[in-house]
Amino acid sequence: MAEIAAYGDKDLSAASDVWGACFSKEGNFTVIVEEASGDASDDVDVEDKRTEFKVWSFLLARWSPVFEKMLGSDNYAESQKAEVVIQDFSASAVGLFLRFLYSGSVDGSTSVLVEVAAMADKYQVKALQSLCIRIVRKALKPELACEVFAAANHFQLDGLRMDALEHILTKPAEALKERPTLRPELLEEILDSGLLCMSEDDLKKTLQSWGSKDSDCLQPIIEARIQRATVRTPGEQTQDVLRTLWNRYEKAGKKGAFLGYWVVVILGPEQAEMCREDAVYVKSMASNMSARTYRKGWVQWLLPHSSVHLQGFSFTGNNISASTSFRIWSSEDGATWHLAYESLKTEIKIGTFLPCKRPPGLVKWFKLEVLEGELPNVFFQIHGILQTSV
Repeated sequence: MAEIAAYGDKDLSAASDVWGACFSKEGNFTVIVEEASGDASDDVDVEDKRTEFKVWSFLLARWSPVFEKMLGSDNYAESQKAEVVIQDFSASAVGLFLRFLYSGSVDGSTSVLVEVAAMADKYQVKALQSLCIRIVRKALKPELACEVFAAANHFQLDGLRMDALEHILTKPAEALKERPTLRPELLEEILDSGLLCMSEDDLKKTLQSWGSKDSDCLQPIIEARIQRATVRTPGEQTQDVLRTLWNRYEKAGKKGAFLGYWVVVILGPEQAEMCREDAVYVKSMASNMSARTYRKGWVQWLLPHSSVHLQGFSFTGNNISASTSFRIWSSEDGATWHLAYESLKTEIKIGTFLPCKRPPGLVKWFKLEVLEGELPNVFFQIHGILQTSV
């Protein structure tokens, strides 16, 4: 162990380079990638593209339980022939996958790394899958969102798909600045989403800026969307749903009742005892305009005319002690509840974003439940994309 400990980061990097240089030089096993090079017609014969990689079977088996089982038994043709044929991933992705087995590192374009993550998932190389997803998420920005959205959809990586879609919906001016390369159904999903944070006029201007391509399968969708007379309230990304609704209420001239129409607050027994008949206190909970202390018990918020694509939560005002235990629930209908966040008795700093366990769809109900301790004089902030008719 002393010898291993003596190596520093530079030494490990050098060792990785040495192993990486050994890739595809020698090997007792062949990985064959077959890719369709195009669509065949009656008049043209199209041959598949074939790429071969020579690797060591020991490395494959050591990294991948799937290859370990495949190569460890003579019952598999791959073991008998000392080769495997891959047809569901590109040669670029397979090459990066195999290089990782030698070097422990990976580098490539964002869309190819999405593909490598899918391949790592199939062959159960968890370290590589986690690394690729982490790199893609770090690099993800609106300009790349459509590319990642298409790749993640194709390879059924739901988490990355949702991350990319959220970038498109919340930053459409940047994400849709250029005509995207998407399947028609994916473009329709974006354009028809009530969560798209862009006015109808701006959306039409964006579509018109793409120009016209008669041979493009997206063109009929684009033209139909430009011509459609739609009255739509755009989605709005916000870090404080309750405060955003209050701001809209103020902008509308404070007409009608905010408490009961825009937001409904339901108090549990303990909170009701603390609030008694203080309507101002309850109203401040509904609007999040004043910091409040939440002691043991629960409070629910209902948005009668709004829905939220939930992304997470935060608290401002004070740090939350590690001795405090609480849960945050969400619901579409107030009957079936989804546990969105649960504290694990760790200190939470002011403003720390708390990513949630995503509910299956849009939600209208929220419940903050304090199990132990208290949340002292805090603002409870709900992060998400707000879809509302008010």
